[in-house]
Amino acid sequence: MLYFGLKILRVIVGLTLFAAGVAHAAEFKFPERSFGQLLLVPNQTTGGNDALIMAQKGGAFEPISEFNADDRYRQFGAPIARLDILMEDGSGDRFVSTCTANLVAVDILLTNYHCIPGMEKDVKVIRSIAVFDYLREDQDDAPSYEVDVTPIAASYDKDFALLRVQDNPGDRFGYFELKPHRAKANQSLFIIHHPAGMPKRLTRFRCKAYAPEPYAQVYFRHRCDTLGGSSGSLIFNLNFEVVALHNQGGLTQDSQSSFNRGISVFSLMENEAFLALLSKPAGTVAIPPQPPKAAVQTSGHNPLPINGATKCDNVASGRICASSMLNPQGSGKYNYRMRNLMRQNGAAWVENKLGYGIGEWVLFVYGAPKSVSSISFNNGYTRTEKTFQTNSRVAKLTVELSTGARFQVGLMDTMKTQSFELPKKVLVTWVKLTIDQVYEGSKYSDTALSYVGFQ
Repeated sequence: MLYFGLKILRVIVGLTLFAAGVAHAAEFKFPERSFGQLLLVPNQTTGGNDALIMAQKGGAFEPISEFNADDRYRQFGAPIARLDILMEDGSGDRFVSTCTANLVAVDILLTNYHCIPGMEKDVKVIRSIAVFDYLREDQDDAPSYEVDVTPIAASYDKDFALLRVQDNPGDRFGYFELKPHRAKANQSLFIIHHPAGMPKRLTRFRCKAYAPEPYAQVYFRHRCDTLGGSSGSLIFNLNFEVVALHNQGGLTQDSQSSFNRGISVFSLMENEAFLALLSKPAGTVAIPPQPPKAAVQTSGHNPLPINGATKCDNVASGRICASSMLNPQGSGKYNYRMRNLMRQNGAAWVENKLGYGIGEWVLFVYGAPKSVSSISFNNGYTRTEKTFQTNSRVAKLTVELSTGARFQVGLMDTMKTQSFELPKKVLVTWVKLTIDQVYEGSKYSDTALSYVGFQ
């Protein structure tokens, strides 16, 4: 965490600050009346917390709101929430604290133990909510979800807690699959978080693994700027792979040997309860039995066929989800997100299953019933002729409609647009495409689709 000088301490009278390196007590305190509000203003200060951030000379916090809606960092950070915590101390006084939390299943948040349930015996958590998509201080509203303050898995020693969150926000915002990677000394990193309860921020400038030794037992050392409220943030490398869970400060601007601390995700994976919950996340929706092919309906819709491995992108007409997604390549220059299927610009959705992606799927969900009579495809990765040939393409796929109808469709091995005509026009609330067979790529087994359109 950044070091606060005496001048700043005099200004931020209403905050409770602690010495750098005393990590678990370093979250900011806000008045009780702040709970449920987006803009958290400490007692005896004017304006929002932007004034606090500006006071941190050299602090590297980029507002996510300044990134385009389709920017990879903004999209990637969708499952990250501000965790607002209403607390009561031993004398009965109540206050609000904040941390950062990450969806790791449709209804499970990962944060620090010192956030919830907390490490102070005389302080108890009364209530908590997770606030998503809080991007600007002038924002009027943001989706919030009630959080169960009793962890479903937790460790004091490893400072993590898994919390159940109501109403499956992962169906809307997606969630992270925790496939940990070990960071190298001095490797570039980034964090997306809510420092000081601020709107969502990105830290990437000067954000690196500690050199020469990032790992020390269960701990991970890093030099990324954070503040109180950043606790519970996942730390990622530039391939968008998780390397640790941030939990402690200690970084100062005047010492090259200082560092912040996190918990290695490899260490978290050693916890049996942690593994059990994330291998079988709750809140999944079963795929309903399918009627015969001829049973095409125009009214009534089956539940969403979403399982626990889903990733989602919000788009103008609803959202697009998938069973898996290839991680960005070229230091993040190329992404393979589901939203790429909306545009015929050569970008692609690419699955991330071992082998050729047989059984992987992509799901189009509409905010209101949509009339569909045909589906258009650009097969494969059509950025260039080379990317088309070296990556696998879809040979056959199954089309499932919310009405219960199913069709197997054969696609040609061509970069040109091709279409499939439905037997009759139908109203749908979702359409699911499942890969059944592929044309093998000359170099990569990854299977790609570059465009799917509905007419």
